Amino acid sequence: MISLPGKVTNLVKNSWARWMPPFSVRDSNQDSKPHTDLKRIVQTGVLDPDILVKHLRHTSLYGSNGAAVKEVQIRRVLKFHVGKRCTLEVALRTEGGWQFLVAKIYRKDRSDVFQAMKGIRQCGFGPQDEFSISQPVGYAPSLRCLLQEKVDGTTADAIFKAGDDTARIVAAERCAMWLARFHSLVPGAGPICHPKDFVNSKPMQRWARKVAMLEGCFGDKAARLYHRVEGASGSLQNVELKAGHGSYNAAHIFLSKDRTVTIDWDWHDISDPARDVARFLYALRRWALDQLGSIRALDKPAEVFLTTYLAAGLPLAEKNFRFFGATTCLNLAMRHLFDEGPIGRERQEKAEAMLDEGFRVLDGETI
Repeated sequence: MISLPGKVTNLVKNSWARWMPPFSVRDSNQDSKPHTDLKRIVQTGVLDPDILVKHLRHTSLYGSNGAAVKEVQIRRVLKFHVGKRCTLEVALRTEGGWQFLVAKIYRKDRSDVFQAMKGIRQCGFGPQDEFSISQPVGYAPSLRCLLQEKVDGTTADAIFKAGDDTARIVAAERCAMWLARFHSLVPGAGPICHPKDFVNSKPMQRWARKVAMLEGCFGDKAARLYHRVEGASGSLQNVELKAGHGSYNAAHIFLSKDRTVTIDWDWHDISDPARDVARFLYALRRWALDQLGSIRALDKPAEVFLTTYLAAGLPLAEKNFRFFGATTCLNLAMRHLFDEGPIGRERQEKAEAMLDEGFRVLDGETI
């Protein structure tokens, strides 16, 4: 077990000038059927408010005593992943008035996300709780649309970028306390992700294929780290699996005066809790490298995060933690190269820095 140590993507796009003409559906008799042009919706990020009303009219809004949706306004596009999902800020009018919400429209049915969020809320992560989640509001199966609370506050990554040392420490503590509470209270729901299966997962296999395409010293280094991670997977400790967020990082955590709120539950699962801890820490290292110019720039908040999590009394298998830390570094290094446009010297240097960090993690030279 690990002992206590001694030592934004731009989320909001101004989309009005970018939108293509809204599409419309003229046959009102198709209200209850899955949308036949969902692909185009996701590709353009454009929705006709009249279409949304048709699909949401019979959706029961969770926690609103069955209030029916009467009108919808699309305010802006928040995120757009081609071929996968589109995230919008919307305004819904019911008999009780207007609500400002976030709507996620998926390519595939994700009612599981809505059910998982309801379960988490019932475990002490409600709208009035200090540690909370974006509250689930409704799910429209015909549009594969998840409605959830629009969270107020500042993202933790913004604080780590622009805050002073005190603000960063407080943010790290709150992020750690949220995760410790989540791992302690919430029963697992979703697919089971065994640590030893991680190397054979689709993401890791995708990176393995891309690593094989790289040439020169960088390609050799990436291949060596991949094989080190692959070897480490065979000696992991068996642990009790817990509810997992799947993508726990500072960009998904909102901090306000009274609440610490985690969003984005698309990757919820049951997994080794070390995965979420490592994901946060090494995503923070990449954030420091990208935004502050040094992978070590946020070492103090990283240390505080880990110390605070462990102080909650939760066990963390060290081998597993280092395994997940190295896989996160490899994952982020590959994203530097393949997911962010043409490869240049600066991006390759940053990717190489993440690979070096992965080796340091496996060798026990850093937390």
